[in-house]
Amino acid sequence: MNILTKIPAKLAILLIFMTVTLQVYAAGDYVWEAKFAKELPKAEQGNVKSQYAIGEMYEKGKGTEADTNKAFKWYVEAAGKGNKKAAYKVGLFYYKGQAVTKNYRIARTWFTKSADKHYARAEYYLGEIYENGRGVSRNKGTALKWYKRALAGGYGTASGGIKRVASAQAASKRISPTRKPKRVAPTTTARKTISTIETVLKGGWKKRKKPVEYLPSSVNTCKRTGKNLECESDLIKRNIGMADINYTTKAIIFSFKSDGRFKVSYRNNVKTIKVTDEEFAESGERVPVKLGWQDAEHKLACKVENSKKIICTKNKTRKVILKR
Repeated sequence: MNILTKIPAKLAILLIFMTVTLQVYAAGDYVWEAKFAKELPKAEQGNVKSQYAIGEMYEKGKGTEADTNKAFKWYVEAAGKGNKKAAYKVGLFYYKGQAVTKNYRIARTWFTKSADKHYARAEYYLGEIYENGRGVSRNKGTALKWYKRALAGGYGTASGGIKRVASAQAASKRISPTRKPKRVAPTTTARKTISTIETVLKGGWKKRKKPVEYLPSSVNTCKRTGKNLECESDLIKRNIGMADINYTTKAIIFSFKSDGRFKVSYRNNVKTIKVTDEEFAESGERVPVKLGWQDAEHKLACKVENSKKIICTKNKTRKVILKR
């Protein structure tokens, strides 16, 4: 007697469906594995299309185990030979911080290489970069230009960006005065103060070659609020010895002077804590940070030395040198 006659009809149908589904998936895996085996030698011999295909298979885990580091390597290979999709992928990895440290400026460079060849997804992300001021000064007009190009290229998501920018521009016009105030030439002191602010705003500030979270850099977004600047960082990962933590930083940059001096105040907001030291975990001791906003408020007194160097004193004790 068939074993299916001994179980309810609905269960029998479910078992048959699961068996067929597993067979389909197994066949799908076989097809991708065969494709991977076919494309890899071509990629190693320098075939651009194969290099992109191998990168995509590593990224999505099709035909091989997912490996973002290897995916990035093959995308870079293909992008270096002018493949517009690969250039977009390299930009996206830098934009999201996958396999590499997040860097909006480098992401913009690769997105631009791809967008110059009319790849709509790259055009969309350039719109996002300029809309939100990621690694560049905010520019709604430039953002709108890229969103429109992406939409014309068939990337429907860009319509949302167009609506956001158009709405922001309309709101800006509504609150602008109908009559422009008479322009008064700034004094020499005012011009020097403005120069200090603009030098800081140029961004790209690093400490020991790593982006600074409390000044304009590739890991944060800053905006003017009156005479001050407010900066908020992206999610930053750091190991503190016994644990890995993810946190964001909120900073206020203020008291700009004509001789290049200014001040910074910032606090960290810890989002996650993961203990990595087994001995420390077993000791029962507490990690020296807590979830949420930290009590410590860090303060820096800084001075612009030149367009590429800032020297600060942190918490009145430690000298910090920042470079672009």
